[in-house]
Amino acid sequence: MLSVKIFNNRRYFAPAFLYACFSLIFSTWVIYIPYIADKLQITEGKIGGALFFTSFGSLVMTPLSNRLVDKVGVGRLAFFGFVFYALSLYGMFLAPTYSLLCLALFFFGTMSSVFAISVNSLTAQIEKQAGIYIMSGSHGFWSMGGIVGATAGSFLAGMDHKIPLLHITLLIILLIGIQLWLKKEYFQIRIEPQASEKRRKLPLKPLFAIAAIGLVTMVSEGAIADWSALYLKKVVFMKGQLLGLGYALFSSGMALGRFAGDALSHRFGSWKMLRMAFGTSLVGFALVLLGSPAGSLTGFFIIGTGFSVVVPEVYRLASRMKDIKTADGVSVIAATANIGFLTGPVVLGFIAELHSLHMSFLVLSAFVSTAFLLTWLKR
Repeated sequence: MLSVKIFNNRRYFAPAFLYACFSLIFSTWVIYIPYIADKLQITEGKIGGALFFTSFGSLVMTPLSNRLVDKVGVGRLAFFGFVFYALSLYGMFLAPTYSLLCLALFFFGTMSSVFAISVNSLTAQIEKQAGIYIMSGSHGFWSMGGIVGATAGSFLAGMDHKIPLLHITLLIILLIGIQLWLKKEYFQIRIEPQASEKRRKLPLKPLFAIAAIGLVTMVSEGAIADWSALYLKKVVFMKGQLLGLGYALFSSGMALGRFAGDALSHRFGSWKMLRMAFGTSLVGFALVLLGSPAGSLTGFFIIGTGFSVVVPEVYRLASRMKDIKTADGVSVIAATANIGFLTGPVVLGFIAELHSLHMSFLVLSAFVSTAFLLTWLKR
């Protein structure tokens, strides 16, 4: 059973739609980063510094998030994790100073950690219980949310100062309302330990290669999410109304690849598919670095297509490792991936401050090359 079943089975659609909600909230924040920077009059370096607090919040919350999966129940935690994650979005928009922005981003990071670990543990548990492949397709809903969030934000960003708060309020009300309607499909799911699973505090050694690949990928993905609009503005010199197209096309490529990813994983196996994925993404980076509007936009789409299957596959690999509890495997990957996703923008910000955004994206291509080499070492 492959990811197409998500669309015609409410039992699988409900948890998969949590990924769309996750991305809609995140992409709405991403597209308003230039607005926040202008409002508080902060530089690229200071933006990177502020984004560090998101990473720090995520790191601090990761051990507790793993325990909450067992204590609260993975289904319940996924629902309440989303509610608090969505509400934390207000902090960045209401922060009147740089210091309070950093505090708001710290809280945003803690809620991101809770939600990321719970929703991926939930999907891994459903895959195990039902004997299906839906991880990649579920992550496809993240990409769909990114497309909608980035596209809508592109039209609304830069308008009257009252629009951002109205935008996020309507979005949060809509998404929480939908999840109240869908939550009965997953709310009662818990992860019951199997006899063969062993509790390990930090199962890092057997997961090292997988976690490293996830980390490198998410450093790049997070950086593209947060900095693609500024790259198109300052390097490619595109107009304000088109600045969200880079992330929208990136997310489009991610969506197309992810809805095919479960079938590809079933046919080729994880490691061969990962090698093909990174090779594809490197072609996309070469086009982005050319600096032309058409080349950069096409490149973002190709990078998204390449990256699409990587994170779902590392979650699947980690959740199915022998003698490692599902929540433990997922939490290690979620921690490294989430930290990578949030530290990538920080790294790019400091490089951009010291050199240029073009140099930052060149560094990203080097990160991806490293991940490509790691997949060959696992042949």
